[in-house]
Formats: sequence, C-alpha cells, structure tokens
Amino acid sequence: MDMADVLRLPLLANASVVAGRVGLTRAVENVNMMDAPDIIGFLKPNTLLLTTAYAMKEAPHEISKLVTHMAEKGCAGLGIKTKRFLDEIPTSALEAGERLTFPIIEIPLDVELGDVSAQIISRILNAQTEELSYALDMNKRFSRLVMGGHGISDVTAALSSVICKPVLLYDHRARLLAEAYPDGGHSRFSADLKERLQVVIEKKAKRTDFPTWFSLCVSPEKAGEEIALFSFDAGQQRRAFIAVPGAVGADEILSLQAIKQAANVFGFDFMKQYALEEHMRRAKNEFLSDVLDAVTRSEEEIASRGKRYGLHKDQAYQCVVAKVDDSSKLYSKTFIHKEEQIRGFKDRLYEKIEEVLAHREEGAVLFTKSEYFVILFPLMERNKKDKRELIHILMTIQEETERDFHINLSFGIGNEADRLLDIAYSFQKALEALQMGYASRKIRFIESYRMKELVDVLRLIPDEALENFYRGTLKELADPDETEKVELARTLAIYLDNHCQVGETAKQLFLHRNTVAYRLNKCEEVLGYSVKSPNDTLRLRVAFLIGSMLKLNQQMES
Repeated sequence: MDMADVLRLPLLANASVVAGRVGLTRAVENVNMMDAPDIIGFLKPNTLLLTTAYAMKEAPHEISKLVTHMAEKGCAGLGIKTKRFLDEIPTSALEAGERLTFPIIEIPLDVELGDVSAQIISRILNAQTEELSYALDMNKRFSRLVMGGHGISDVTAALSSVICKPVLLYDHRARLLAEAYPDGGHSRFSADLKERLQVVIEKKAKRTDFPTWFSLCVSPEKAGEEIALFSFDAGQQRRAFIAVPGAVGADEILSLQAIKQAANVFGFDFMKQYALEEHMRRAKNEFLSDVLDAVTRSEEEIASRGKRYGLHKDQAYQCVVAKVDDSSKLYSKTFIHKEEQIRGFKDRLYEKIEEVLAHREEGAVLFTKSEYFVILFPLMERNKKDKRELIHILMTIQEETERDFHINLSFGIGNEADRLLDIAYSFQKALEALQMGYASRKIRFIESYRMKELVDVLRLIPDEALENFYRGTLKELADPDETEKVELARTLAIYLDNHCQVGETAKQLFLHRNTVAYRLNKCEEVLGYSVKSPNDTLRLRVAFLIGSMLKLNQQMES
C-alpha cells in the first residue's frame, strides 16, 4: 500500500494533496496518530502520521522541521486535519514538502482521524494477509515440484511462468544453472548480456555488504537493459542469484513474493547438494590420505577405489602440495579461531583452486590433507607439453587466490610417480620441497623436489667453499645492508624464480616491467656480468640457494 492508495479511501474523498505529490509512491506500512512535540522519536520508516497539529498551534513554523525530520527518517507522509487548531498549513512546511517530495495531505474538519487510521490499518492487514497467503501458495507450488523429483530447472520454469518474465539462476560461482522464458524462448537474454551479467555476479558474490535485491544496468551503452538481481543464502556462507530483466519495484509485491519463495526452495536444494558434496569430499580426502600415508598397499585397490575420484591405474602422476603462508596467524587473527568461518574459508579456497584446475588441467585430482591442499597432476599429456606449463598453472592459482582472498599460497613439487603406489613417495618429496622453501623464509614460492636433491649434494661441500662461491658470485648483493641493494637482490631472486621472465617478475612484485628491467641493469652493473645468459643464471641460482643454506645453518647453530 502506498500514499496514492491511502487517498483512494472513501473517508479521504475530500482530502487534498497540498505538497509533495511526486512522493505519492512512498510505501505505507504503519499509521501513527499523535499530537506530541517529540513525536519524531517514535516514528519509523514508511509511517503515515495523522495529526491535528495541536502541539504546534502556538508555533506553526515547527511543522516544517517535522516534515524535514520525517523525510530524513523515510516516513510515508503527513496528514494534517485543519480548521480545528490550525487554520492553514504554513507555507514553509509546504515548501519543505515540495523540496523533499514528501506528501502532505490536508484532511477536512469533519473527518475523524481515528476512523482514517482504523481504515488504513485494516487495508494494510488485509494486504499482508493476502501477501502471506500468496507466499504460502507459491512455496507449496515450488516445494511440490522438488518433492516430486523435479529439479531446479522446473522450479525456474514455474517461477518464470508465474511472474511472466525470463529468469536466470546462478550459483555462488556465477555459473548459470538454469534459465526459463514464459514465451517459449522468444525473449532470450543475449549471449553478450549473459557474459556481462556473469562478471557482475562474480564481483557481487565476493561481497557481504549488498542488499537482498537491487536493480542494475549491466550494459552502460544500453541504458534500457536493466536487470533485477536477487541474492539469497545458499548455505556455507555462499550467495546465489536470480536475475530477472527489467526493474522489479517494491510495488510488485506478488512478483517479489514469488521470487522470494522460489529462492527459499533453491536455497534448500543448494544446501542439500552442498552437504552431499561435502560428504563426498570427506570420503575422497580420507581415501587419498590413506594412499599418501601408504596405508593402502595394493595397486589394484587404489585403482579400484580411486577410479571414482579420478585416479587411473595406467596413469603417471606428479604430486604438488600447497599451503597458505602463515596460515596459523591468518586463522587466529582474521577468523579468531572460529571453526565454522575457517572451514568456510578453506572450502571457498578449495573451490577456487578447483575452478582454476578445471580450466587449465583436465584430469588433475585435488584433495586436502590436514592443512595442505594436494594436487595430483597427470603426466601422460604433460610430457608432450612444455615443462613450464605446470609452473604457469601454479602461478595462476597463486595470482587468483591472492586477488580473491588476499593470501599468499606456496607450492612444493614432488617427483614423478609412475605407479599409483609411488604417489606416497611423490607426496613426501613435495612436502620436503615445501618445507625447504619455508625454511629459507620464502613466501609465495614454488619449490621443486629437484632443488631439495641439489641441496643434499651441496651439503657435501665444505662451508668455506660454499661461502666463497656465494660471495664471489653475488658480490655486493650477498647479505646487503643498503635498502637499494636489498631490493636489487630480491628482484634478481624473483626474476630467476620466474625463469628470467620480466613480465612475470613485474607482476609478482607489483611493479612496471620497465622498473624491473632497470633494476636488472643495475644488478649487472654491480655483478659485472649478464643476468640473462644460461651459464650466469645457473650460477646465480646456485648462489642464492647456497645463501639460503648458509643462513639456515647459522640459525640452527644459534
């Protein structure tokens, strides 16, 4: 019910709108009838105030202040009964009403305000009863579909039929799950509009400070292409979305109720699906953890049970272990040890890694073990590719998790496992590589087991010889004190870690590539030789590795 509906009441047939006619679309949810000077403190949004202005008869100019305060509070309007205590409404109040598009109604002397209040409340209650009855009917209709074995596509089609508009349903990952059209598909969304809408939903799904529903213009160059987007709880701190073309205003109460009830049904269906996925993931984690711990000792058993999780007997794999850098600090400070929030965060991170792998690496098997994310990469196809492709995939995961979660993720790469039973050994090597990276105080790194094997070989060389090689190779960049040289050494190390790719180095350091190129030139000036030739880059890599070893030895001795 809005202010325009109020004016249609028989009792107000002779009432007149004296100001703020533009605001007659304001919703009316409550009526208050009071003549007190401090009435504003008792008013709520969407309230219509009926008054004789008795409290302001000695100071009618105060009415303009009341109008201003009511407009600021989001009230519906002000009805003043004149010719009793107030002959006419002050001009200042009328001007305020016009300026704020706040309706002011002049009520005739012969109209009882109590009767007006009772009639409005009766209409509001009747409308609410009708709305509730409609909501229950819609809920039953949509629920029967689900209970009868129909899927979310059928519920989407039913909703589209009820509101007579196309409907798109998206999950928390901005994936289009279902779409329906009331006219048999003649008013389909364009592919371009769907793509733009998906981008908007991806951004909205990461936020928690958006309303339940809102309208937006997806295409700036097409002002008419407005979309109403409804978000709803899909469980596990996730939001899903219903998209409807055109702005669905608050006055379309029944359409809004139908959408809300469909959202409730969708939400329960999503929660059920997520619970099933969580159960499957737990079983997968338990089985593959047993494989890594060598509890399952039969190749045939691993192949038989692992088939449902993507493992294949004749497939070689390479194990990669990932961990959030300084995760204990993150969980204690960001989530204050709230287990549900930590679990939700890990689930979202798992889904992000899974999403990247789905686009980049077909056949990769992802699971969790304790605080680690474990990925088994199939090797049969990889041997036909550039070996750097694996590094590129891992760097993509690092970039996207940093962008979406503001965290650093590090990886340890294990050796190749030709048999399923060898996966446990590959995992151990990957874990050792990861731990070696952390021991060297690195962050957001990708460490290979081959580097761990090189460290074992270098440990056979006397420390004095290692020290001489380290300082002779890096010169002033070995243990620098000056800020400039510290940055040069850091840039050079990351440049080498990124296989001498200036663009990737700049991206990781959040610098322009010209700045990185300038720093590398400065490094060459300090070192006296090129940082680009294969022989020199190999020498520099070994020198940085020796530096990490020497620092680790010093820490252990102290």
